[in-house]
Amino acid sequence: MALLPFLLLDDSYTDVQLFTNLIARIGLVNPVRPIGTVAEAQRYLAAAGPSALPVVIFSGGSISDGDELFSWMGEQDALRAIPTVTLTKPLEMYAVMAGLKALALPERARIDTTTLTVRVELWPHGTILPDS
Repeated sequence: MALLPFLLLDDSYTDVQLFTNLIARIGLVNPVRPIGTVAEAQRYLAAAGPSALPVVIFSGGSISDGDELFSWMGEQDALRAIPTVTLTKPLEMYAVMAGLKALALPERARIDTTTLTVRVELWPHGTILPDS
């Protein structure tokens, strides 16, 4: 099973870097797929197969029309179940963690024995994770 990404709708390189670093600091290992415009996000989501859709879609930074994307997603049968999160500035680690925990997504934690850190994978609702 391939680990699915987070999609980040943000047009600021600095904000994308801050978010990516924050996700890593929390211990999440899902890749972050940054997209700079609503139109580009719509094309990406429309072209993605069901097994390649993002786990969560974040809207942040200076893009004020994340609501436009979320509204469009609500009209698409294959996309309406994807959780969405609107980020506020400045990004705060505990607020992002609380928002993700509130989504109650399936998760798998692993201990990286070389660094003694916990690495957490988040999966879409309905995913049955095999024991490993």
